[in-house]
Order: sequence, then C-alpha cells, then structure tokens
Amino acid sequence: MRSKIHKTGDLVYAPQASLLHTAGITVKLDEPTLLLVASDEYRSRDEIWCPVVYEGKVWHALKKDLYKPRRKDGDKTC
Repeated sequence: MRSKIHKTGDLVYAPQASLLHTAGITVKLDEPTLLLVASDEYRSRDEIWCPVVYEGKVWHALKKDLYKPRRKDGDKTC
C-alpha cells in the first residue's frame, strides 16, 4: 500500500491519541486536531514521518495517522 502524500501547506486531520515527536519529546493528542504540513526542509528521509506545525513548533507525525480533513456534515470537500 502506498503511503499518503501530504504537500507543504496542506491541512491534515490527526485523530485523538495520535503521537507527535520533536527533539526527543513525544506528546499524545488529547483531542482530534487539524495540523499544517510544514516545509519540505523538515521532511525525514524514511518517508514514514510527516513534518507538521503544532502549537507553533514543527513536530513529526506518522503519515499513516494523518487524514484529509472532512466537514462535519460528511461532505468530502473542505
């Protein structure tokens, strides 16, 4: 299965309990969150992690945990 491709500037949905990592720190999200995909300069070489902006800092989230956001009414377009 191909991994999802997220481009710089995309908004992505991270469900509750997703893990974010930066500089030896790991946090678990308490609630679902929208994150902004950070610049390619922060991308990891292994293609497993995606750089995202959370609370003003660049973190890394597992690509498999990130989804395209949906509207609350179920419409797939944002």
